[in-house]
Amino acid sequence: MGMKFTEDQQRVIDLRNCNILVSAAAGSGKTAVLVERIVGLVSGSGCDSARAVDIDRLLIVTFTNAAAAQMRERITKALSDRVEAEPDNEHIKKQLMLIHNAKIMTIHSFCLYLIKNHFNDIGLDPDFRTADEGEIRLLKQEVLSELLEEQFALGRQEFTDCVEYFAYDGREKRLEELIERLYTFSGSYPFPEKWLRQHRMDYHVETFEELVKTEWFAGMMQEISALLQECKEQEKAALKVCEEPDGPYFYAAALEQDQELIAGLEQELARAAMPASCESQQPASPAETDTSAAADAFETLATRVQGISYARMTAKKDDSVSAEKRELVKAMRERVKSLLGTLSEKYFVSGPKQWLAECRQADAALCELVDLALLFGERLTEKKREKNLLDFEDMEHLALQILLKEEENGQMVPSDTALEYREQFVEILIDEYQDSNLVQEFLLQSISGEDDGRFNRFMVGDVKQSIYKFRLARPELFLEKFATYQKEDGNCVRVDLKQNFRSRHEVTDCVNDLFLQLMHRELGGVEYDADAALYPAAQFPEADGEAADTREKDVALGSEEKQESAVPVSTACEASIARSPYEPELCIAAISGEKGEDPKELEAKMIAGKIREIVGKLPVRDSESGQLRPARYQDIVILLRTTSGWDETFKKILEENAIPVFVTSKTGYFAATEVQTVLNFLRVLNNPLQEIPLFGVLKSVLFGFSDAQLATLRALDETGKRCLYDCVKLAAGEDMVAGERDSTGADGTGIDESAYASRAIHVDENIREKCCSFLSFLNRYREYAVYLPIHKLMEQFLEETGYLYTVSVLPGGVQRRINVEMLLTRAESFEKTSYSGLFHFIRYMEQLEKYDIDYGETGASDENADVVRIMSIHKSKGLEFPVCFVSGLSKRFNRQDSVAPVLMDMDLGLAIDWVDPTARIRHTTLKKNVLARKLNADSMGEELRVLYVALTRAEEKLILTGTCKEDKLPREDATQGAYGYSALRLQEASSYYDLVLPAWQSVGRRLQICTQEELLQAELVRASLGYNSRQKLFEEAGKEPEAAELALCERLQKPYAHENLAGLFVKTTVSELKKEGMQEEAAEGLELFPEEEVVPYLPQFVREQEETVSGTTRGSAYHRLLEIFPFERQETWTAAKIRTVIEECKADRRLSEEYAAAINVYKIRAFLQTPLAARMAKAARSNRLHREQPFVLGLSANRLNTDFPEDETVLIQGIIDVYLEEEDGIVLADYKTDLVKDPKELILRYRVQLDYYEEALVRLTGKCVKEKLIYSFGLEQEITL
Repeated sequence: MGMKFTEDQQRVIDLRNCNILVSAAAGSGKTAVLVERIVGLVSGSGCDSARAVDIDRLLIVTFTNAAAAQMRERITKALSDRVEAEPDNEHIKKQLMLIHNAKIMTIHSFCLYLIKNHFNDIGLDPDFRTADEGEIRLLKQEVLSELLEEQFALGRQEFTDCVEYFAYDGREKRLEELIERLYTFSGSYPFPEKWLRQHRMDYHVETFEELVKTEWFAGMMQEISALLQECKEQEKAALKVCEEPDGPYFYAAALEQDQELIAGLEQELARAAMPASCESQQPASPAETDTSAAADAFETLATRVQGISYARMTAKKDDSVSAEKRELVKAMRERVKSLLGTLSEKYFVSGPKQWLAECRQADAALCELVDLALLFGERLTEKKREKNLLDFEDMEHLALQILLKEEENGQMVPSDTALEYREQFVEILIDEYQDSNLVQEFLLQSISGEDDGRFNRFMVGDVKQSIYKFRLARPELFLEKFATYQKEDGNCVRVDLKQNFRSRHEVTDCVNDLFLQLMHRELGGVEYDADAALYPAAQFPEADGEAADTREKDVALGSEEKQESAVPVSTACEASIARSPYEPELCIAAISGEKGEDPKELEAKMIAGKIREIVGKLPVRDSESGQLRPARYQDIVILLRTTSGWDETFKKILEENAIPVFVTSKTGYFAATEVQTVLNFLRVLNNPLQEIPLFGVLKSVLFGFSDAQLATLRALDETGKRCLYDCVKLAAGEDMVAGERDSTGADGTGIDESAYASRAIHVDENIREKCCSFLSFLNRYREYAVYLPIHKLMEQFLEETGYLYTVSVLPGGVQRRINVEMLLTRAESFEKTSYSGLFHFIRYMEQLEKYDIDYGETGASDENADVVRIMSIHKSKGLEFPVCFVSGLSKRFNRQDSVAPVLMDMDLGLAIDWVDPTARIRHTTLKKNVLARKLNADSMGEELRVLYVALTRAEEKLILTGTCKEDKLPREDATQGAYGYSALRLQEASSYYDLVLPAWQSVGRRLQICTQEELLQAELVRASLGYNSRQKLFEEAGKEPEAAELALCERLQKPYAHENLAGLFVKTTVSELKKEGMQEEAAEGLELFPEEEVVPYLPQFVREQEETVSGTTRGSAYHRLLEIFPFERQETWTAAKIRTVIEECKADRRLSEEYAAAINVYKIRAFLQTPLAARMAKAARSNRLHREQPFVLGLSANRLNTDFPEDETVLIQGIIDVYLEEEDGIVLADYKTDLVKDPKELILRYRVQLDYYEEALVRLTGKCVKEKLIYSFGLEQEITL
């Protein structure tokens, strides 16, 4: 392959006959290694060549469809390179043919493949359809509404109590949300109904003995112990400061009393835990348990925690004591008080008796909620089967039903189908394994054969980059194998790829500096040690004046555990090291105390200034030449934790600073004005009484009502009873609504119609005309809506109003037009669902908007353009950029999951609040507090992994940005991280800023603080320079504007120096080259002509009908039929049998109705009677017939035109109709339906085309082409070239 792999990489490639877990650090080349391993498996490299396997006997699972396509492309290229190196290797050539059928797919695609091939195993209708997310949302809403209406009608007390419990504030919608959330969450478990039933009784606890046996209670005990240990460590650190020469020694007495207090709490905790553990092993009666020693011990502990009192710190002053250290000790002690306060508030606000009472109160409500979720799942499944629908949530579980079966003892074992797949797949390779969930684990385990002693799973990933916990990924699966797999050879082997081939050492050093302090095993399960650190291995050319990296030593940093092996970290704190232009930066924009500019805008302005410093100045490596060049905008990316609310602000500020920007966003579509205008019109069509949509439509460019005119319309209603639509009708002179007419009387009672008529007469004529026009338009389209499909209705609307053209001429018109066209596409997608009609389409779009199923403002900009990109960190995963800004560090973490009404954890189950519906009192239960702490810890672990992904995207320059209030700005010489970071301390952080800043300063890295005044001054300076002033540019050029314009015209009229290369394309087709090769340069073209009917006994009406079919359609139809025609059958082909084949192809949807109607069976019969057809049939029976073979051929440009340079390569693409392999060579054939009278015309037209086909086949197969044929359907004749 020409690529040199490291020792660890080569081991990954060569290992066989074992389960392999590859822990691949960021930038370690895992994709290249994975591709090389696959090529080695199919080619026999790294093992006996006789053991080489076909590529369709491998299952390769990727995380996304894009990754699957890229993987297939890279494997194809690698195999093509092998063919060139080993042209006689028939096995490799075979793999190139099989690659298109290889199982390289996402887990959902594999599940769909299983379902399509084994639908009968699960009783599924084979004509099922995969629903889109909008349709599923509608279906769920429909089922939920029906379910709750039914339950309300039944009037069960259990259900009524459940509604009161969870909808205590009258918001019954919350109950719907909880049912759906519970159903969705359980879907990440292999057997969701089993999981729900298992945790249905989570609050069914009768005795304290049962309580202490629960897993969550044991977790609480560990949490309390860890919290007390943290307090001890904090007090110890504070005492150490007091003992320093200038430390506040007079605080030591109070701190020592605190230590005694904490030690006492630890003893009480140990006494409470000891009898609890004893009682959990010996049964006791309920009466005994409530008064057990364990319960008494916990009551005592709760009382002691609630009654904690602290010694008063002395007010003594001593000038020899450092003021900074005095404040530091005070802060440490305050933190201890805060931690013990948490202990009291979360765990010991009450005692065991109250805990049990809360459980009894919550038990019935939780049971009913789970029952509703189970019932919802059953009804939803029934509804899907009724409509014959599947969604992505179904696929994995249906596939699991196919691959597993339950035995009588309840144990799940592989099915016969799973055993068949075990024989088919020699190895299962899983990319991004850290993002798998339990269902996927069960699926792949069932076909891997591990329980039979067959170890053939290859799993690659990086648990530090597991950032999809919100999609219910289980990084614990990776961590479990990481801890149990051995580095030595065996059945289960772990290989660590540590070297980073992406980034400069300045970037990897910075990442190591930060995460050695931040990433803990207790928080997210990952210990950032020597095995997890990044080791720079990328080679970069040296910039002018840049010293070579001469570091020869590793520096150990961190805890003793982390010092077991040397970890490469920076020496940024050493003053002797010269500052590199690639040194990472942390920039903070200071926010003034007064209410001023938006912090996001300040940060964006700071970033704009940094970008100007980088572009055109910082040398970066060119991806093509490998040499250094000045940085461009396209080398820069700005990464955000979330783009919502940030990307548009950043884009606006950067564009104001003349910096081109491209937002890679998945939000913003439904907020686009042009989209809302069309949707509002559809809402008004459905129900014109809706005020807000009607107001939006009237004010839009479609109807052009001004604010004043709309106010005038509204003023027509003096009663306050009329809606806006009625006012529009009144202004147009239409009759009032029936209800008002009935209440009108001439005697002055009610509403006087004459008064309204009088008022209507005095309405401005312009308003009257607009209202009449609008109502006429609206009424017409309300009639259309009755019978027109939605997309046709919208097309008619856009065509009549010219709205597409209107939005196209507005600022950002291209983007606006694409957005409206996307809405048309969504309408067409909706019509393929099980719903129809305007009302359901509006609900469909509202569901998409409600659940953030956004399409983003679809890409009008070119992502390859020279622009700065703004994207989310999740979107950037797998990508890399020369210059990377990680911004929005001050944005607070989202902790909503830990404060939801129902907390869900796959291990600890469900937790809810305690609610007294009568008294309207609510507080969190003990279990919910425990789960909330666990979810917060899991969330913080996820945030650390997201930060790691962001920082490792940078190749050469990393810049972190955030904001901070002026009064809280850090000092540049502060060393806040000197005392380390425990897992509990990290959980207290509210943003990335809180995490990064102290860790950054503790290793001596410098900060850059930009004040609001400095940013404003820089902005004023740029404005005074007149960057956008046309006159200023002319003056700088030393010319008057008129003279400069004349010079510009002269330049534009100057002849192009490379006119001879105008026809040189990077890629072209064989058809284009065929035209170039024809001798008749003035030919009118080579379109397929309608052929004459040569079967005289066909009725005239049949021939008239066939003449309506275009030549292009007829040619495509003949090609398609011959591509799928069963030549291998030993038949005497009659017209009737050919028609039967056509009908079979139509039935299984391999041939469309249009193509079937365009085929003349007599023409096909004539072809099947030729020697060529007989040779094709013979080749088909021996698997040597190849039809519709695509190819791409690289040719030197001067072969196409002698004026073109020889060193330029042009790619020629085409599709070979058919070729067959015979003993002495290849026969190449092409079908033509051109209307000609002489075979020589076809030879003249297509000789060049077949010559290129011949060259492509020779390169592809390595065999000679012995014969080239054209079959003319017009002449019904074989023609030899």
